Amino acid sequence: MADQAAKGEALNGVDVVWRYRQVSQEGTKKAWGLAFTTENGYSKSKDSDSTPTKSGSVVTPGQVETTGNATTYYMIGDPRIDEMEDAMDKNYRMGFWRINTKEKGTADNADKYKAIYFEGYLTSFEETDTAEDKVEYSMEFALEGTGVRGYATLDFDPDSQDDTGSYDFKDTVIITSEG
Repeated sequence: MADQAAKGEALNGVDVVWRYRQVSQEGTKKAWGLAFTTENGYSKSKDSDSTPTKSGSVVTPGQVETTGNATTYYMIGDPRIDEMEDAMDKNYRMGFWRINTKEKGTADNADKYKAIYFEGYLTSFEETDTAEDKVEYSMEFALEGTGVRGYATLDFDPDSQDDTGSYDFKDTVIITSEG
């Protein structure tokens, strides 16, 4: 597994992975990643009201609004893009995990990684397919609340960055449908 990053070292974007799952499926399916993700992120913002007074303005902050995004290439045969589009079309509530693969937990969380968990909905789903580039999908998420910090389990070796999530190792022999 990944060695703990040295304190003071900058975190690379490739060391942050995202996982997704419909909230309604948490008892039957594990969270999954998108195969060829090129970009993920989230942002928080809030409006504020300013009331002028005789001695200066008084600022009243509003509620935090959190949004997330993902950009990924389409991997032929991968059902995950369809699942994301279905979540958009059918208003499925989704779980979103932002996982830092360079910061492992300790004690009860020793086999897990630092994470932030959100719940929310897809609010934008865009496909771009040009003649000279790969098919690309851009998605945006409305995330409720500000997220909950904790530690998440990963089902891949973050040192290998082999995060396709769509196939397992297969031997070189002929593989039949019976096994």
